[in-house]
Amino acid sequence: MKSKKLISTLPLMFLFLSLFLCWNNQKSLANSNNFELDFNHEIGNWKDLVGTSLLEQKNNQLFIQNTTIGKNIESISLASDSPLLNDGEVELTFLYENQKNFGVVFRADATQSSNWQSFAYNGDGNWQLGQPGGKWLTSIKSPPLVPDETYRLLVRYSGKSIEAFLNGHSFYQNEHVVYPNENEPISDDWTGQVGLRLFGDRITLRVLSLKNGAVGSIPLSPDNPEKSEDLAAIRSKWKENLVGDFEKTPELLNDAEVQTYIQQLSNQATTLYDSLDKSTQRTRLWSKKASDTNSADLTTQFKNIAILAKAYGTKETKYYHQQEILTQIISALDFMTTDELYSGKKYFGNWWDWQVGVPQEFLTSLFILYEDIPKEKISHYATIMSHYLPNAYQQLYGKPQDTSVDLSFIPNFVTTGANRTDLAFSVLGIHTLAENPVGIKSAVSSVNDVFKVLTKGDGFYPDGSFIQHNDIPYTGSYGNVLIKGVGKIFSLVKNTAWETDQTTVNEFVQNVEKAFIPLLVNGEMMPMVNGRSISRAPAETKTGFGSATLYNLLIVSEFANPENQQKLKEATNYWMQKNIPYYYHNTRDFKDLLLTKELLADKTISFDKKPFIGSYLYGAMDRFVYSNEQLNLGISLYSNRTSSFEAGNKENKKGWHMSDGMLYLFNSDQQFGAAYWPTVDPYRLPGTTVDTIPLKDEISSFTTVKSKENYVGGVTDTKNSVVSMNLNKDGTKNNGVLLPMNVKGKKTWFVIDGKIIALGTAISGTTSATIETIVENRMLDSTSHYELTNQDQQLVGNQQTQLKKGEWLLLTSDKPNQNLGYLMLEDQLVKTDLETREGTYQQLNDAFPSSKQYREEYQKIIINHGSTVNNGSYAYLLFPDATAAELKKVTTEDAFTILENTEAVQAIQNNQSNLIGATVWSDNGAKVDGYTVDKPASFLVQQNEKRLSINLSNPKQTSEKITLSLPTKIEEVISSSEAIQVAEDGHSITVDTTGGLGKTFTIKLRIN
Repeated sequence: MKSKKLISTLPLMFLFLSLFLCWNNQKSLANSNNFELDFNHEIGNWKDLVGTSLLEQKNNQLFIQNTTIGKNIESISLASDSPLLNDGEVELTFLYENQKNFGVVFRADATQSSNWQSFAYNGDGNWQLGQPGGKWLTSIKSPPLVPDETYRLLVRYSGKSIEAFLNGHSFYQNEHVVYPNENEPISDDWTGQVGLRLFGDRITLRVLSLKNGAVGSIPLSPDNPEKSEDLAAIRSKWKENLVGDFEKTPELLNDAEVQTYIQQLSNQATTLYDSLDKSTQRTRLWSKKASDTNSADLTTQFKNIAILAKAYGTKETKYYHQQEILTQIISALDFMTTDELYSGKKYFGNWWDWQVGVPQEFLTSLFILYEDIPKEKISHYATIMSHYLPNAYQQLYGKPQDTSVDLSFIPNFVTTGANRTDLAFSVLGIHTLAENPVGIKSAVSSVNDVFKVLTKGDGFYPDGSFIQHNDIPYTGSYGNVLIKGVGKIFSLVKNTAWETDQTTVNEFVQNVEKAFIPLLVNGEMMPMVNGRSISRAPAETKTGFGSATLYNLLIVSEFANPENQQKLKEATNYWMQKNIPYYYHNTRDFKDLLLTKELLADKTISFDKKPFIGSYLYGAMDRFVYSNEQLNLGISLYSNRTSSFEAGNKENKKGWHMSDGMLYLFNSDQQFGAAYWPTVDPYRLPGTTVDTIPLKDEISSFTTVKSKENYVGGVTDTKNSVVSMNLNKDGTKNNGVLLPMNVKGKKTWFVIDGKIIALGTAISGTTSATIETIVENRMLDSTSHYELTNQDQQLVGNQQTQLKKGEWLLLTSDKPNQNLGYLMLEDQLVKTDLETREGTYQQLNDAFPSSKQYREEYQKIIINHGSTVNNGSYAYLLFPDATAAELKKVTTEDAFTILENTEAVQAIQNNQSNLIGATVWSDNGAKVDGYTVDKPASFLVQQNEKRLSINLSNPKQTSEKITLSLPTKIEEVISSSEAIQVAEDGHSITVDTTGGLGKTFTIKLRIN
């Protein structure tokens, strides 16, 4: 019976076994579509489809490298055990180490080297999708990958549809891929395996894992829980900067300045809200400003919306959390993002409006209204902006204002300096709204190199110079934009996963200190570093650039270390104390107001010491500054390294002579105030030697003019300085047309103890007008009474006078610290002229025009060299805040001696301090009062009994070793720059000026 029972159960057991095998086989087939290599123990099986790859497994990673075979550098390696799929997805996890030209392949036929498809990274945020046969799509953009970051690239392929994700965030989606070069769709009938592709460069890629499976089988995992709080923190700080947080600081609502701020914002919003076209048939929101171009009008419209948003989000304004204005704001944003306007599809006019002006104002509205706008709408707006701003590196072409065109980014171009930070700030905002950590990291990292010191190009230099547009000194304009952008980015990401390391932050802060503090005057940046911006009509209030600079320095101080923070705050406090109401009432946003209030209330921050005293040479941008308690001085030069001026966008149309040795002297008068630039004679700027031939307004696109000469610069001992310029107007163009201008001359300023000795020599040229040296062209303070007198205390009118060596002119005022003395150091024919001049900013600038008429009086003092001059010269002393007695004392005591004023050497001696300053022009060097230099150089030497201080520079900025021989023997080196070597015989020093960029090298000696 048992045997029969056993036999009878066999069919049933066989049935179960069959079912189990069938189920197990089906399970295996399902799992065959879920392929993964994590390289923890082995590299897996690979097959070279194209070229040859070198593979190595170590540290739980795959190291794959392409090789060169003949001229072929491409390699494609297939994971042999990956499934054969027509539709699916592949994910590559890798460590990015600044490589380019690598990616994944899919649908690859292991038997056909021409049947595969690839999605690859080309560098700088550029990607390509394609397949062999010349079928490539290369217009795919993402934020640039950040070195030393790990990325997950997932490519989903289904029929003709391709979608790509970085770390779970979609950055490319195309439901019907068509290759533009062949106008053919992607081959969707191929079936194959996945692998890796390296091409174009020899690279090694570190791979952490490779996955492959059916569509939707690999989790995207876009959320990063540990970073969600950081995203919220950035959003909160962004909003708080704009509208404050009165829940945390309710006491501020009772503050007088805050109440004034809120009332001003309410008034602004009321004006805008009342003039907003709210009709459903509207064709625009607000009337176009007459001065706006079409693209600038877009920025203005978004700026107006942003002001309404600030009023909506700021407590105790008339519009705080009013549903009606919220509805109108959202409606306005929807209107402005229609196809004809800011839609992400087309653009026109100035690139700046599309990539800087509009997005920054757009983001202001979105961060304020984040809690009040549906998330899908926020995402929609962010996507629109991302089309114009795929990353911080790409810049659109400028286009005509009257025609919409497809987006067109400049190829092989990377943004620099302030333009990079402008874009990075907006990119940070876009990806914060999109909750994309990859984009945030890219935005933050993109600014790290804009403040690293350079030796050429746009950005900061070792001496604090700041260049933009390749060769324009631009600290006050673009430099301000840069530190504002970097400062805001660093402040927003502080204490988040994207916080910048302290070493990088310290480097930035130190650059800011060097670049900005010496150039501040009355809270403003000196005009000589504002580029074409000086021609823009200012606000009605006196200080324009000043306020922005001081607010920006406060932003930077927030993340500075304690020592640097103290310096920045003390410098800011010093200047703010001069005009506290202005700085309270001209803030850009609530953050500025709060920082200003905190500073002025902080009793630990002193304000009694002027932030910069002494001399400083910005050799890399051909600028010089000097400051004492009563005076600020600047000299603007140009060379074969920097341009004389910039005109562009129909701005700065009369800037022709701004760097021909222009001397900026700031005392207590209104020189360089709001009325200066529209009224000053642009052919006769103080300090310059010029051909006064009439020129046409400069309206060509971004004109710059460089010199043929490289001897421009000087030397300083931090108190006294020698500043020189080899002036050469050959090659000067006006609107692209070569001018018959041939003025040449050698100019040197000796800034000693707050006085300026100006020497000119070898002046030559011919003109149909006159060649003149402008000793003075002073805009007289309208609230002061002035007189121009001579050494005999006689009034001097509009006349031409032969002044002998030792005679002088004195411009006196009834207000303190406004006198100026002019002492002739050689016989000179001098013309004086009191002139009334009128003008408007409209005459200088069509982009930021103003029809306001200015009328001012000027005192001119001019040395007229004539229409034909050969070996002309001049020599005079400029004495700020002088009296007649002091001028007489300088003359009778013979305080200064001109040692030489020739084509070979210009040199003086201060007889009271035994200081010698020299500009040696001669290629063979020269001997100056016992000191012999073997090459062109600039030097200051000062002997005090047995101590000798030597400061030397190479203004030509060539790679030279310069030897200075001394009239005495060196006994001991007290201190020295590393680049200086003392000769064995003790009678000379040699300075290696290579890479010095015009810097001063110093040695202090004990002599016998």
